[in-house]
Amino acid sequence: MNETAYQGDYFSIHLDAGGIEYVRAGDEVLVIPLTATGDVLLTLEPSAAFGKPALILPGGETEAGEPHAETANRELQEEIGYKARQLDYLGELRPYSKYLAVRSFVYLARDLAPSQLKGDEDYAITVEQVPLATFERLIAAGRLLDARVIAALYLARSFLNRSDHDSNLADRPNFHLLHLS
Repeated sequence: MNETAYQGDYFSIHLDAGGIEYVRAGDEVLVIPLTATGDVLLTLEPSAAFGKPALILPGGETEAGEPHAETANRELQEEIGYKARQLDYLGELRPYSKYLAVRSFVYLARDLAPSQLKGDEDYAITVEQVPLATFERLIAAGRLLDARVIAALYLARSFLNRSDHDSNLADRPNFHLLHLS
């Protein structure tokens, strides 16, 4: 049995049966918006936790009954003014599995088209365009520190590299895709 020790707007603190505390936050989607030229659209948003803007990906809390892909596309439109014509689910991240109960569902958004929805943020969101191929430069410069975002960008690049590799091989004569069980 879990006991709620604190309930806030963005998270709650619970105690497990042994009295160990953990934080619960709403599940979320994270979206990697990728331009036709291979750039990622990152957002610069205020961070209450660290008191200065953080470079992150568009995304937001999932809503009951709304499919995650719809949440991803809605958040893109609210936060950066684009809609994805192609969304690929890349996986689930759990940023701190031992003491934080939150799941981040990661999507790659491609074939972007302008489309704006009114968001719920009470601050302006700045968008930065960064080549996916070299996002590690932001990490080295100390500008990209969010572990979820870093992991999501690696997932996206790996997915795209596999897709490119598979399609290049499939175009070769006498190539047969072999599935091992």
